Amino acid sequence: MDGTYQVNHHWKKLASRIVKPQQVVLVIGSTDVGKSTFCRFLADFALTHGLKTALVDADVGQSQIGPPTTIGMKSFTPEGPSVQFNGTADQLYFVGDLSPRGHYLEVLTGTSLMVDSAREIDANFIIIDTTGYIHDKPAVTLKQHKIELIRPNHIVCIGRCSELEQITACYDQQDWLNVHHLLPDRNVRSKSIKARSRYRKVQFDAYFAESTVQQLPFEQIRGGRTPFFIGRIANEKELEILSGLSETQVYHAEWGHRALCLIVSKPLSKAVITHIKNYLSLTRVTVEVRAYFERRLIGLIGTGCGNTYAIGIIEDIDFQKREFSIRCPFLKEGDAVKQACAIQFGNYQIN
Repeated sequence: MDGTYQVNHHWKKLASRIVKPQQVVLVIGSTDVGKSTFCRFLADFALTHGLKTALVDADVGQSQIGPPTTIGMKSFTPEGPSVQFNGTADQLYFVGDLSPRGHYLEVLTGTSLMVDSAREIDANFIIIDTTGYIHDKPAVTLKQHKIELIRPNHIVCIGRCSELEQITACYDQQDWLNVHHLLPDRNVRSKSIKARSRYRKVQFDAYFAESTVQQLPFEQIRGGRTPFFIGRIANEKELEILSGLSETQVYHAEWGHRALCLIVSKPLSKAVITHIKNYLSLTRVTVEVRAYFERRLIGLIGTGCGNTYAIGIIEDIDFQKREFSIRCPFLKEGDAVKQACAIQFGNYQIN
């Protein structure tokens, strides 16, 4: 171990019990209790015992092995370099926001897929770090569904037993799962909101440090987690008619099954939207302003196995040329956007 953290005897005692081949460990707890530090200790401990180890970092706001807004997986081998969480993940899943709130399906799907990726590379010890989101009812439900979906062998609860029992109590008498408790790490300092924001900025800056702006034509991709960029694009005559109905400039429009998506210069009132629906006999009209897309984070999906191979920032959108300008990190495989067949729209915009 490299001396960047202090190990107490409770950690060592627990690690000697749970660090064994073919084990999956889920670590839960509130913020600032030492979850990430303990996960690193477990990884170091497993490697010193000859186990190929994988860490899945599901802390989308303070991720250590991938950029914020993602869930990442990184593997380590006993013969390889020491454990370093330097923001580079082997696999990514794009959640698209800094908090699980409102993104429960994405968090569950991403965590499960990253654990599957760890198993596919024959990692024989898997650690899953999580967010500190544990207190309200949706948080408890999210953690319980994560447990049932992943089926870990062990849950390590860091913090007061009373605040974590609402998550784990129902598993106390189930033989397939072992629940362990640790006190918070005394050496962990609480991070302020500003400190967490600075950390995210550092992580984003590092991820995009070697990046280029590349053009991505509309016709090359399909949109994910959005009603846009999946329908028939309106022609110039249709845009003129729609601009008249909308009483503002319509930059882009797409037709779906009794549905219409508009990108406009300013927000439309409910009365105008209702008028468009009734006039065109539509069941759904979706409207966004141009600013919605600017500096928005997106996940880039490749044609291979449908994974997120990079995230990008929409720097500009040209409706005349029908193309995005996307800032992407430089990839060894070559031009990042040329590999994209779909983009997933996140909820987060970088200032």
